[in-house]
Amino acid sequence: MSNKPYSAISITNCGLDDPQSELGAAFANNNISDFRIALDKGANPARPDDKHLSVFELALKTHGRAAFVEECLKHGCSPNHINQHWKKSAINFAADSRDPQILRLLLRSKDIQVDRPYAKLTPLNALAKNLTAENQADVYACMKLLLDYGASPNKPDDREMTPLNYVLKNRKLDTEGKRELVQLFTTQQQLDVDSFRDGEVRELLRRDYPEILLPPPEVNAADVSFDRLLTQLRNGDEEKFMEQFPLYAQSTSEKDNNANEVQEQKLQLFMETIKRGTHNAFDLLLRHDVNVNGVKDGQTPILLAAIWGNWRALKSLLSFDDLKLRRQDQLLITVISHLDDEPLYDFVNFEKCFYLLLNSERIDINESDPSGSTPLHYAVKYRNRVVIQELLRHGAYIGMRSAFADLPLDGMHPEVLEEHFDSCITTNGCKPGDNDFEILINFKNLIPHPASTHATKVRAQNFREEMPPIEFIAESKEHRHLLQHPLITSFLFLKWHRLSVIFYINFLLYFFFALSIIIHTILKFRESENEAVTVLFGLFSWIGIIYLLVREVIQFVLAPLKYFRSITNWLEVLLIVLSIMTCTEPSYNRETQRVVAVFTILLVAMELCLLVGSLPVLSISTHMLMLRAVSKSFIKSFALYSIFVITFSLCFYILFGKPSEGAANGTDAAASDGGEFNKFANPFTAVIKTIVMLTGEFDAGDIEFDTVYSYLIFLMFVVFMSIVLFNLLNGLAVSDTQAIKAQAELNGSICRTILLTRYEQVLTGRTGRASFIITHEPFRTICRRLMNLDSNYVVGRQIAILPNDNNKVLVGIPNNNGSVEMKNEFARNNGVRNSKTTFLPLTEEGGEHEKKLLDAPVSFLPCCCTCITGKCSEMDSRTVKLAMAVIEKKTITQKSKLHEVNTERRLKLIEDRLAQMTELLQRLAGEP
Repeated sequence: MSNKPYSAISITNCGLDDPQSELGAAFANNNISDFRIALDKGANPARPDDKHLSVFELALKTHGRAAFVEECLKHGCSPNHINQHWKKSAINFAADSRDPQILRLLLRSKDIQVDRPYAKLTPLNALAKNLTAENQADVYACMKLLLDYGASPNKPDDREMTPLNYVLKNRKLDTEGKRELVQLFTTQQQLDVDSFRDGEVRELLRRDYPEILLPPPEVNAADVSFDRLLTQLRNGDEEKFMEQFPLYAQSTSEKDNNANEVQEQKLQLFMETIKRGTHNAFDLLLRHDVNVNGVKDGQTPILLAAIWGNWRALKSLLSFDDLKLRRQDQLLITVISHLDDEPLYDFVNFEKCFYLLLNSERIDINESDPSGSTPLHYAVKYRNRVVIQELLRHGAYIGMRSAFADLPLDGMHPEVLEEHFDSCITTNGCKPGDNDFEILINFKNLIPHPASTHATKVRAQNFREEMPPIEFIAESKEHRHLLQHPLITSFLFLKWHRLSVIFYINFLLYFFFALSIIIHTILKFRESENEAVTVLFGLFSWIGIIYLLVREVIQFVLAPLKYFRSITNWLEVLLIVLSIMTCTEPSYNRETQRVVAVFTILLVAMELCLLVGSLPVLSISTHMLMLRAVSKSFIKSFALYSIFVITFSLCFYILFGKPSEGAANGTDAAASDGGEFNKFANPFTAVIKTIVMLTGEFDAGDIEFDTVYSYLIFLMFVVFMSIVLFNLLNGLAVSDTQAIKAQAELNGSICRTILLTRYEQVLTGRTGRASFIITHEPFRTICRRLMNLDSNYVVGRQIAILPNDNNKVLVGIPNNNGSVEMKNEFARNNGVRNSKTTFLPLTEEGGEHEKKLLDAPVSFLPCCCTCITGKCSEMDSRTVKLAMAVIEKKTITQKSKLHEVNTERRLKLIEDRLAQMTELLQRLAGEP
């Protein structure tokens, strides 16, 4: 906005209207129509000018501009707006206008602070102080509005003058108008006429209005009531409260009042001190044994402190050992949702409240509201980057699903996530060339962390999904590149380390079945003389069929709904049926048996190809992805272009499918010329022949061209279909394969993520209704052993990699004696290797753990195959290189920041020295 004063004409710049100038001009001209037009164009009524006043504030303080205020409120201005320069709120500006219509527009909004002071005057005090005979009617209406909406009639200013005191001492008012104002105040139930200026208000009322009934004066301080104490807190008279509350507490104990009632009254006073920010009164009530866990109107004191942003009260409450937190309070979520609010009072600081909660061991950083949303969900929702970074740094779980099935990753900037992932990769402090150098990888955001010891025990007994965040990253185009981050690749390595047992067992058994049934089918139809071999492979085939049946039954029971939605499962069922038909002695003819055998072999090969494509080998997965991509691209494209294929087929059928003379005479001329296939004898063969011709196999010599039109149609087909369309399909295939090759490593991670997610979903029963199976032993133990990293072998939610020792992976194990001493032990070459370094633990875990070499997926492997065990315990070299690159980048960045800090410090020192030299020269120049 321009800092020029608002003028009566609109300003144009380069032929373009300036909506902000139009807004100021419309307000200056009192033109509400032009004012609305400027707002619709995008003008901001809350933008300040060079005098630090906005159009909204000018409208609030100007009498008769209620329509302008209403339009500003409709276009986003807050009724709790605060001028950050003058620290003056909207209600104080409205009080300056003395316009009841403007005041009514603000007061109809929720949570309006009717007693917010400015220059030590509340809106009611400001109205009473500026009361004159001319504005008496408007001020009366404004005062009535404020009192009706809860304004306190007892708030004094810096001279201890209350609003009624100003009215009583005002000599400019007519008698009748003054009486109406006095009656307006004296009808207030909580009016205090004795506490300020030695009871001057009571004396003035007795002198000038003796007919008005007043409450009896306070005779004895020991007779202080709960209502009076509550009124003092609400009026901001903390000193009076501090004087009288001990007497109230003493009197209630002497009178042997109902203990529950007294505790409730103390709790209400306590919660009022939190809302008003009266910290001395707050401490006084704590010393009088107020119940910090009490509940008033569904709220606890600590929840109220979070709602109001009273960080001092929150800090004191969190220090209490007896404090009990309710799950439904959701303190972190409450504070995060108010971080962007303007502080209404000086004691309000939501940012400090956030850090107090974040650093408290009592607070669960993954707490959830009724919709299942966590603090990280809310931080992403409010687009608060700093809060997101702090929550991630403190271990917020990124895989928590809300009731709407969304993850906190959805909406989080990839740069923020990548920066945090980099911070999860550290070292043990040794030099990179030392034998004891370790790369520490922390999975604190990928594995949920319980907030209590009980939750830890429950976690050890149950199991949960750990792949949802990785699955989301793989599906999101914006986040997909993070799959190549060493944090993610190492996590996938550990998951594959467990779940690969299922894959390899299934692969070996299926390969055994595929080999058996193919050999059996060949021997059977070739009528081999060695019947014993045929019977033996037939027996092996039946063993494989039984395995397939058991596998499909387990899949169906674990995930019945998902089972029928998968085309692969339908093909596997068909494979089982055809395999049984092939291995049995059929009653149907030999030709049908051959057809069944052919389709069986095709399905066996297709299933085997899919399994081989799922192997964690980069080249194999890349080629499998290329096959899938090219197939999908061809099917989609050919489905559209099939219109032209069918069209040309019909054209060829009409032009070249005429019956020959031999056929008319009853002879089989078509057979002598190559059959009906080359003669387009019927529409079906015409379509097949056209598709074959599309690949370049024309057999033009067998086509009879009778007319010039037949040549023309054939040339059109050759140019348009065979050359243009076929090359187009080839080009699409080439582009797809090039794109896949360009990101082969990323695609390999995507394939592994999809496979692990599918296995995990089945094992957790999330995709079906199989909880009755996986919640019972021994299925529960088996599933937990195969699936979960946490409470299984990644104790402490982090691992260590030894890049100078064949990239061996070390994991934590719980100490039996609960000691915090770290032991870096693992067997190597039938010996023991003791490290002098420590394995840095997470502070959240509350303890440290021993380390050991990553164990084999199956317990019997170390006994029978030591070489496989060693390979299973080694991280892939690419992940280690990426981790080292991250560490080097962080080191360079840290050095750069340190250099910048030193440069700034030196520049500041130079500036200070120059300032001293300048001052010294000025002194010398001033001396005679």
